[in-house]
Amino acid sequence: MKANRVLEHLSRGEPVIGCVLTITDEFVAELIGRAGFDFVLIDMQHAPIGLETLQRLMIALHPTDSTVLIRTTWNDTAAINQVLDLGAEGVIVPLVNTADDARRAVAAAKYPPDGHRSWGPRRAVRLHEGADRYGRSANANILVLPQIETEEAVANLDEILSVPGVSGIMIGPADLANSLGYGHDRNNSDVRNVMETVLERCLARGVPFGHFTNSIELSRQWIERGALITTCGGDVGFVADAIAQSLEDISALRRGLVRQPNSDVR
Repeated sequence: MKANRVLEHLSRGEPVIGCVLTITDEFVAELIGRAGFDFVLIDMQHAPIGLETLQRLMIALHPTDSTVLIRTTWNDTAAINQVLDLGAEGVIVPLVNTADDARRAVAAAKYPPDGHRSWGPRRAVRLHEGADRYGRSANANILVLPQIETEEAVANLDEILSVPGVSGIMIGPADLANSLGYGHDRNNSDVRNVMETVLERCLARGVPFGHFTNSIELSRQWIERGALITTCGGDVGFVADAIAQSLEDISALRRGLVRQPNSDVR
């Protein structure tokens, strides 16, 4: 299996910044893949992306240098097996609340003796230099990133971080805020304090900390604190922001073109 560039960066303590992909168009995927992000995260949990669509998006992304990660629909063995068989280089697993949840995610992503992933990488072996090499190297090269997004997960964090095979964690800020009783107010000071605590505990254990930030500025803030995995936004946000900026520019253009009334005219 070819080297996982994100894992290589993380092993050297270097931060990686990626983009979330939810639009189900191959051309959009190709554009984002060629943009130069460290990784592209295809979100199956919250976007209308099934396995057939996922394969088309991954075919579009294959010629690019971005590492392809998949956020699975759930912490489910079959779901994790299928996205890895399509050639994903890592999984982000939602709602991992206990060490047992983390062990289940890792086991689904690893071949024996490290797990119980079933053999059948139909596409993956053709992308990663053949069945023999893929089989020998997949366990060491696939990222497994549990999402920490509930009060229960925070309480069990030390045990989750101790599970062999966990490559790092991702904070789910909106669901964490909801679990803590603050709705979707991820900017609440109590929520932020909890996220800071998770970061500190990851740093203390040498486990990469990840955060679903939605701008370069937020990425910068968390990287400066020690985060190693962030997202600077996603396809839908990029489109919406570009449209809003274009409309603002159009409004400014129109204001500049409108002739002001001459106050001296009687």
